[in-house]
Amino acid sequence: MPQRQIIIRLIPLLLVAIAVSVGFDRPLASDGAVSFEPKPRGSTVQKYSDWMSRLSDDAKLSELSLPGTHDSGALYDSLSFGFAKCQSWRLADQLRAGIRFLDIRCRRVDDHLLVYHGIIDQQLTFREVCDACRTFLEQHPSECIVMSVKEEAEASNSKRSFAESFSVETQQDGDLWHVTRDVPRLKDVRGRIVLIDRVATLGGIHWDGLNRQDQYEAPLDIKSRVVREQFENATQGDADQWHINFCSGVLVKQLVTPRQYAARSNRATLDFLNQTGTGKRRRLGTVVLDFPGEDLIARIVESNFDSAPAK
Repeated sequence: MPQRQIIIRLIPLLLVAIAVSVGFDRPLASDGAVSFEPKPRGSTVQKYSDWMSRLSDDAKLSELSLPGTHDSGALYDSLSFGFAKCQSWRLADQLRAGIRFLDIRCRRVDDHLLVYHGIIDQQLTFREVCDACRTFLEQHPSECIVMSVKEEAEASNSKRSFAESFSVETQQDGDLWHVTRDVPRLKDVRGRIVLIDRVATLGGIHWDGLNRQDQYEAPLDIKSRVVREQFENATQGDADQWHINFCSGVLVKQLVTPRQYAARSNRATLDFLNQTGTGKRRRLGTVVLDFPGEDLIARIVESNFDSAPAK
């Protein structure tokens, strides 16, 4: 194909890329529903690093309201023009701010597990994820971390299966991991990582056994509705059924990045939760977010308790 024709065909793609990176994905302000700051506030860290210490040992994890992050390790865009980055805070800061559910997606590269979002390398190894979690739990033994592990992208130059690679990567962790198909009580998992298995061969809690809402390509008006409906399902449903509610999303054809989607979806979520009232315990399930704001995290955490939100 002549060079001129190649250039002509590339022009629309270049225009879209420029529009997303410069115009459509312009900087958005942080507020209580979203945060685009590099770290949470010190006051938030002080209040919510040990919030699970206030919970009963006998509570099942399925009975709790847990704030979580979607694509928890996705801090880099590379050449995705705004579509790969889902978080502003590193894992350690997410945990210190009160996040207790991590969504970790790994690609097998040379028989090692590396964190990816789609085809975008997030410059983080699974071993580093484990080390960050261990450090946090050693400093905050009253807490537990729920971690969903998923295989992302096609393996590269790897002979081991994902399960074999996972076993090798975690063999030095001792009893850090709680790996069982059953939903545990908090007393059995304080100071540990509870595995949710999205690979189906790792031995953790089955992803398909959870009651999930993850309409990640839904228009924002529909997304707000299904998020509210899943909150109602969690509140009214069986306490043994674990509910997962993804507020995250993306609209590629409309050039709406995860950042832009979160700015509206998180705000609608926080507004809805505030409308339901405060100071009374209400099970929300596990609420999974892009760019979570500190007010939204606090609102989810405090729904576990019959008391006014911490000041």
